[in-house]
Amino acid sequence: MRLTPAGDVPVQEVVLRLRDKAVNYDESEVRGSTWHFDHHRFALGTDEPGRPEKGSLWWHACREVGAYSFTPAALLRAHYVRDEPLLGRNLLLVGRFAFARFLMGVRITETAFDEDGVRYCWGWSYETLQGHIERGRVDYRVVKDLASGAVTLEVNSYNQVNPRAHPFIRLGWSLFGRRAQHRFYTAVGENLRALAERARDTGESPAVSGDGLVEVPRQTGREPFWAVAVLDGADDSDGKRG
Repeated sequence: MRLTPAGDVPVQEVVLRLRDKAVNYDESEVRGSTWHFDHHRFALGTDEPGRPEKGSLWWHACREVGAYSFTPAALLRAHYVRDEPLLGRNLLLVGRFAFARFLMGVRITETAFDEDGVRYCWGWSYETLQGHIERGRVDYRVVKDLASGAVTLEVNSYNQVNPRAHPFIRLGWSLFGRRAQHRFYTAVGENLRALAERARDTGESPAVSGDGLVEVPRQTGREPFWAVAVLDGADDSDGKRG
């Protein structure tokens, strides 16, 4: 674990280095009591029944999810290269806890679309990379019930604290990790509902900043209390997958 002043972190360089990182776990390891499995469903609003149309709540919710603009700034920001395709995109997640920033890499390893006559669904999934303080996967799906028009966000995940993480990190996780996770997912659902409704009413695009390198949510001011960046929270040089 390395500590450095937050203002000295070369964000673009760190994002580009994620291309050389592998996924830090294997699916065959996802079993036992050390893993947590979460399933969340958030109501976003209602469209007209039938297949989604451009400009609908579902359509705007998908745009926000595609940009990852709905992450709660008080808990997490993300950086990624704007012109990278969604599938395979690397995201540098910057998590906030007390005075520290935790820099964690993830990769979008799956995009999903499904229409079965009952539900219309689109989304993507990311998995954690070497150096992440956790191991696991998160699935985001924007779903429309074709009969009622109800639009929801479904978030499914599995994770564990990285057994290679620094003891300080593991202790903090045992005390505060699960509480922070549930706060995060609750905020994600609330943010996406507000963003999608506003975008439907105004026609706005997702609020992102940066040209080559995107930051979400868009930075609105300095946060001097984020004084320290924790880099490479776990040493996973022998990661399982690329």
